[in-house]
Amino acid sequence: MLDHLLLMRHAKSSWSDGTLTDHERPLNKRGRKSAEAVGAALYARGYAPDIIWSSDSKRTRETAMLLIRTIPGAQQANYNPDFYHASADQVLSICGKQIEPDGNLMLLGHNPGWASLHEYFTRQSADFPTAACTVLKRTCKGNGDWLSPDSWRMIDFVLPRDLMS
Repeated sequence: MLDHLLLMRHAKSSWSDGTLTDHERPLNKRGRKSAEAVGAALYARGYAPDIIWSSDSKRTRETAMLLIRTIPGAQQANYNPDFYHASADQVLSICGKQIEPDGNLMLLGHNPGWASLHEYFTRQSADFPTAACTVLKRTCKGNGDWLSPDSWRMIDFVLPRDLMS
């Protein structure tokens, strides 16, 4: 059963190579630093992900790998092409077909879908910049629907600019 659900947007990507497709764009230097800072903060605050379900774009894969390298212990990343630019409804549908994992799960993807997921689970709109991470804590155990916003409350909103200033 999940204890924490984390919603993270990929870190800042590079636009320097105009020949790359959107899907192929890598992280830039600031993005790499942001991913590492967010990973360190999640670990220090006690809610580092055990498993990451991620879009398969280059920038989300790089974000996931930097998180994994920064956080001690074993984490696992699963890359799903259907998360690439998915809406909140599409992400919820994809997740609803999966067995609820144990521990702390991170969903890693793109705006506008991830900003909409934040709003769905928190009932609050927010600017959701690159590398932002909403941290939700489980409020009900047992047979509660793990994808219901009633099962969660937001306990943290991690922004890289707050960590690196």
